[in-house]
Amino acid sequence: MFRQEKLSRREFLRIAGVATASVALTACVPPATPVVPAPAKEEAKPAPAEKKTLVLAIQAFAHDAMRPVLDAWTAKTGHKVELESGPTTGQEMVTKYAPAFQAGTSPVDVFSDADDSGPSFYRAGWIEPLDDVIPAETWADFPEIFQSQIEIWHSYQGRRYRVPHEFAIGYFWYRKDWFDQKGIQPPKNWDEFVAIGKEFTTENTYGTIEALIKPALMYVYLAYITAQAGGEIFKFDEKTAQAFQFVYDLIYTHKILPEKALSIDYTQQNDEYMKDRVAMMRQWPYFWGVSRGNTAWYQEGKAEIALPPAGPAGAKSWWGGWGFSVPKFAPNKPEALDLIAWITNNENAPILARGQSWFIMPRKSILDAMGNEGLVPYMKMYIDNNVPAPRPFHEKVPEAQSVVDDVGSLFLTKQISLEEAMKQGAERIKALG
Repeated sequence: MFRQEKLSRREFLRIAGVATASVALTACVPPATPVVPAPAKEEAKPAPAEKKTLVLAIQAFAHDAMRPVLDAWTAKTGHKVELESGPTTGQEMVTKYAPAFQAGTSPVDVFSDADDSGPSFYRAGWIEPLDDVIPAETWADFPEIFQSQIEIWHSYQGRRYRVPHEFAIGYFWYRKDWFDQKGIQPPKNWDEFVAIGKEFTTENTYGTIEALIKPALMYVYLAYITAQAGGEIFKFDEKTAQAFQFVYDLIYTHKILPEKALSIDYTQQNDEYMKDRVAMMRQWPYFWGVSRGNTAWYQEGKAEIALPPAGPAGAKSWWGGWGFSVPKFAPNKPEALDLIAWITNNENAPILARGQSWFIMPRKSILDAMGNEGLVPYMKMYIDNNVPAPRPFHEKVPEAQSVVDDVGSLFLTKQISLEEAMKQGAERIKALG
């Protein structure tokens, strides 16, 4: 039952004041607005990977062979690769790339680098180490004969900076078709080499030819003959003197090597051979592809391979090669490191070898894939006959080779005597430290 109670005046005023204040406070609050639900946040998406274009420098004759392997990498990664013609000698490599590297830049992402430039680049700190990039199965694909070569020419202070892509040994090429017509066999020693050279030397043909132009090519041939003589070329020892004299005699005494050889390069040397003007010569493995690629000229028997003529130390030919490296300042270094692992792996090495004889090496993957195809039987023949001789090493190899170039050129152009050439050579090598 509702109970009526009489309020005192004080209680009335208290209740009335609270009510008035409540009304006043309520009047100051803005009217409630409808709650709009916050829009749902879009799930963060990774930024699309930037597709890049890398530059790979390698000698022009190898470009066609590289393309399938590079295109497959593009299909896998989306990145493209532009091929650029690289230098043909180590000294040209130093001349072209050292200024950029010294400035902390690089015009290329990956490049094919020579024995006689690579060590200088590693020591300067301009090449990226590859120990964490190239997998163990790639290194295990190389034969025992490569191990010392990799340690001396591709490494520095226990780290690897270059992956070999060439087994560069000077092969002895000869015109088997001409030899068969005369019923003679390839020369087995220096004396037979001279005698047969005279047999083929006429007004229009040379017994042999070689590119001896400076820089570098003079060194190549003198080191080749010195290996057959048994000398140590950077010591300018007695056997080295014997080799220098033998080359001099080929030009001026026996006249089977034309004097013009002193001023020609490999392209001109090969042109002379493929113009049917040369009976036999030393040349690198890439000539297999060059000669057979000249389909208008090539026929079986025109560019066959035999063992080199034996000098006092036997049938020798020094070997070395080129390999792939990534400059420390490569514009796209992460992608370049991925690319170098790709082009040198065990699946792609045989593809390159089939594309150009320059890439044929005694790697297990290549031998398994090629069998006795192409240049492979001749490579095996040279190894089985113990032809490969170690490439002469010097801590400052470009400078040391330049010394040989200089004194060899002065001697073979009759500007200094043999005795003076050996004396100058030894003194200049000693000065290198």
